[in-house]
Amino acid sequence: MNLTLHSFDYLMNNSYKRIFHGKHFDENFKPYTQDFIKSIISYFEMREDYEKCQFLKEYISNRFDHEKNYYLNEQSNTNKHSNPT
Repeated sequence: MNLTLHSFDYLMNNSYKRIFHGKHFDENFKPYTQDFIKSIISYFEMREDYEKCQFLKEYISNRFDHEKNYYLNEQSNTNKHSNPT
């Protein structure tokens, strides 16, 4: 049972680290779903690690909001192709 708990802790912490570093997918290149990220938030709420919860909530609001996500991607693409004066 301790091994199972350790594996769950590893999964939650490793998933958070990947999201924090801008990786929107797991080791098998499957994108993280909104439900899975909410389960990570619940995990960190139980451990009272509220800074990570706040980061993940902001991540969900930006990543899964089509208007914000498309706007941010469009804006970053525009900045890459603009000529500095």
